[in-house]
Amino acid sequence: MPATRVNAAVAQMTSKYRWDVFLSHNSRDKPQVRRLAERLRGDGLRVWLDEWEIQLGDSIPSRLMAGLEGSRVLLMLLSKNFDESDWAEYETGSFLFRDPKKSERRFIPVRLDQSPIRDRNPDRRL
Repeated sequence: MPATRVNAAVAQMTSKYRWDVFLSHNSRDKPQVRRLAERLRGDGLRVWLDEWEIQLGDSIPSRLMAGLEGSRVLLMLLSKNFDESDWAEYETGSFLFRDPKKSERRFIPVRLDQSPIRDRNPDRRL
């Protein structure tokens, strides 16, 4: 794809969404997540990271919803810690609800460790 078409696609994406990437993670993984966020930001992406976007006194659920609503891609940073997080389930469910067919948004799981991950897909219930 020629550079002008790539630039046009990026411009369209950035005009519709405030953030390119929302990082869904457990706070116990913060050192790894922070390094990833800084790398993505250094590569020119607009990254939603809780410690950058939630201020003292803010409503955490409201700020999370604003971040999810305004993000093009959700990176679900999977780990043993993530699997134990209620917030992670909230973030993932909220994001998928907003675009169930994933026609405009992308959902990308990324493993931070090799621990077994619980299947969170409600369509696979027995």
